[in-house]
Amino acid sequence: MITFNIAPRTLFSKLQPANAKTLERARSFLASREASGGTVLRSALSTAYKYHQSDRLLNLVVFSDGMTEQDSRDQLMAAAKQRPAGVRIFCVGVGNEVNRPLMRQLATDAGGLVAFLSRGDDFDRQAKAFRRKLTKPAMTDVKIAFDGGDIGEVEPRVIPNLYHGTPVRIYGRYGAAEGAKAKLTADINGRPFTQTIDLKLPAKDNDNPEIERMWAWRRIQRLAKSVDIPAQRDAAIAEIVRLGEAYSIVTEHTSFIVLENDAEYKRWRVERRNALRVQRDLAARKRLTDQLETMRSEALAALGPVDPRQRPAERPQPRRAPMPSISLPSFGGPVGPIILAAVGAMGLVELRRRRKRRNQQ
Repeated sequence: MITFNIAPRTLFSKLQPANAKTLERARSFLASREASGGTVLRSALSTAYKYHQSDRLLNLVVFSDGMTEQDSRDQLMAAAKQRPAGVRIFCVGVGNEVNRPLMRQLATDAGGLVAFLSRGDDFDRQAKAFRRKLTKPAMTDVKIAFDGGDIGEVEPRVIPNLYHGTPVRIYGRYGAAEGAKAKLTADINGRPFTQTIDLKLPAKDNDNPEIERMWAWRRIQRLAKSVDIPAQRDAAIAEIVRLGEAYSIVTEHTSFIVLENDAEYKRWRVERRNALRVQRDLAARKRLTDQLETMRSEALAALGPVDPRQRPAERPQPRRAPMPSISLPSFGGPVGPIILAAVGAMGLVELRRRRKRRNQQ
């Protein structure tokens, strides 16, 4: 256990079992701490690395309710990359002043996951759920390779570990709708796992325009990490601006402007680059609204008293949602993004199969 503000303070000189004696010492240690100083996490991480042992995995759980000093951000991310092999970092942010983007990036880049707590949350339930995920990851060392379909520009480039109840979403672009396959490889409880899936990609799909914006947003998030690197700054900013303008995304380098009417846009010579995109998005939203309204009407028609003179076949029946499967969903278009949301499903299905085989043996 390590507490920190501008400097770390340790309780134990080595790893200890979590028994009644050590837990009581930990409670007393925490009760004696007072909030003061800033939030310098880098030195606390460097101290925690000293507890790593080569023959076991070390999970570091960072609790913080403050903002990390801005000038130490780059040093903190560098320290996370320099962690010893077999060390994963998990982050828990408490309250509304915590630096959420930084903690999320720190946990993701270091093979862990992040959670945030606010006043009114059930702390015990949150802690138990977090511990289950921490101690039993569904998949680690996850990799996906694509064959066919002219698939590229995949985000994120490095796939994080998969934890129970925490989906991993992958976005990309494809140029051909036929013959695409995805090969998933990972480690499940120390055993290699491999599965190949045939992808069903539509030649054109205008019903999900938000998917491509999600892809662009993930790409912008990755590029934003390169802005602080002098050699990559200009190229990263130029790409962020291009994506922000193309997909109507507000970033640190792009913004929205709203004028009253078309005449004002012409007066100030503002180019409306997203006029067609907005029309397409509105049309897709209307189609979805109409579908939901139809489903509501059918569901309401099936409620209440039924005329006994009606034959069973004439009685309105609500639509039933199809049973879920592990086949990958189809999104995007010939140059639009795809999302592989079945990664978690495949891992959980495989875990159930192996548990069933063990029970039969």
